[in-house]
Amino acid sequence: MRLVAASSLTSEELADVQQIYFDGFEPHLRAPFDDLLADTALVLMDDKPLGLAVLRTLGDTGWVYLRYFTVGEKGRGLGEHLWTHLRVAMTGAGHTRIIYDVEDPAQHGIDPAEERVRRRRIAFYRRLGAVLLPVNGYLPPQGSAGYPMLLMAADYVSQTPAAADDLARITVAVYEHRYGIAASDPVVTRTLRLSGVSHPG
Repeated sequence: MRLVAASSLTSEELADVQQIYFDGFEPHLRAPFDDLLADTALVLMDDKPLGLAVLRTLGDTGWVYLRYFTVGEKGRGLGEHLWTHLRVAMTGAGHTRIIYDVEDPAQHGIDPAEERVRRRRIAFYRRLGAVLLPVNGYLPPQGSAGYPMLLMAADYVSQTPAAADDLARITVAVYEHRYGIAASDPVVTRTLRLSGVSHPG
C-alpha cells in the first residue's frame, strides 16, 4: 500500500475515490468533491483506491487540519493503514500536529445507532494516539445541524496534551485557517470563554 496525491490519479480512479467519499459521509457533512482537490487530498492505493484523507495547512502553526478521513471497506484495518501512512507523510513534511473535529456522541436527539457510530469513531482515533481536546462550544459553520462538535488532536512530536495556551492557539487556528472566521469573531471569543482559556497573543 502507498499514499499518493489525488491529483496523480486517472479519472477512473478518481471516480472510485469519490464513491468512497460519498459512502463515508452523510450529505450534510460533505463538501463538493472537486473542492477537496484544492486542499491536500491523499489516497491510500493498492491495486485500486482504498481510502481518502484531505488536509489543510493551518497557517504558519506547523499543524494541519484533517478535513476528511475515510476508507472504502470497513473492518479490514485500512483505517489504521491510512493513518500510519498519513502520519509519516505529515511529519516528513514538517507538520507536528494533526487536528480535526468529530461529531459529539452526546448530541441531543440522535438515535442509539448514530451514537454508537460516533463513539466508535472517537475510540478509533484514540487508539491511534489522538486525544479529545477540552474545548467547549466549538461550532464550525458546517457543524452537525448547528450543534457544537468536538476537537481532537494527534501530536506526534511532543506526545503531550495541549496546554491551556496551546488550546487557545489550536481553536483560533482552526476557526481562522479552516473556516475563514476571524480570531475577533464572537463565535471564537465564545468558544475560548466556554473553554476557560484566554485569547492567544
